[in-house]
Amino acid sequence: MPRTKRDVSKSMVALVLSLAALTALGLSSWVPGWLGRDSGMADVEPGMLQVDQQARGIATLGGGVTASLYDSGLRLSHDDDILTETVLRGSFLSAVVGTAEGTGNATTEHVEHEYNHLHITDLRFLPGRAVYSGEVSDGSNSLPVEIRIELAGPVVRIGFSVPLASGVVVHLAHKPATTGLPPVLPFRNLRRNDFWLPADTGRSDPAFTTVLGTDVAIGPAGVARGVDQRSSGRLDLHVWSSSAVVTVSSRPNPSPR
Repeated sequence: MPRTKRDVSKSMVALVLSLAALTALGLSSWVPGWLGRDSGMADVEPGMLQVDQQARGIATLGGGVTASLYDSGLRLSHDDDILTETVLRGSFLSAVVGTAEGTGNATTEHVEHEYNHLHITDLRFLPGRAVYSGEVSDGSNSLPVEIRIELAGPVVRIGFSVPLASGVVVHLAHKPATTGLPPVLPFRNLRRNDFWLPADTGRSDPAFTTVLGTDVAIGPAGVARGVDQRSSGRLDLHVWSSSAVVTVSSRPNPSPR
């Protein structure tokens, strides 16, 4: 082979190797974003939300705190400040049947069936509490649902109960600057990531905060719980129990931490 052709061949090999290295380097910068799809947490999507007329409206919980429920979703407010709100125009609760294995970061969930359509049929008022009744369904079969929202001093507790379910997923609306709160979650933006809570996390231990300035905790204690913000437009809270409680600050606290 003439020298000029050998030099050209070596140059081409070097160029190909360089491009391959650059490609690998570029892909590595994206790994954290898409690797979460194999993290052991299932992607449970919200279905349709239907709210009957008698369950719609604003429930006053006291202390300036209200819960409003319409076909657009559920919103908790303190006077004019939003404390938290659910995914827009979609079911804010799904029930799953399956299993969760392992603890903490080693948790892996196996979802065998989803009931992701939510139908709220009734609202009852109790002192300082609003109780919603309804069902979650897969389009054919359904499970009963009860949702209790109550003011408890500095926090608002939202309790979800779906008898016969293995676990529930609460679908919140995505908010900018959703940031983990140590020691439960790392102090970083949770965007495009999912995390399992440490096994010893209490039901009232704040897991994250958002641009709204409120802290959010996930219960009950002693079960697998996770936060999933991999999908655009929503933040999912996974709880492997037939009941769950989401605790939110009863007023925003925008001061630096």
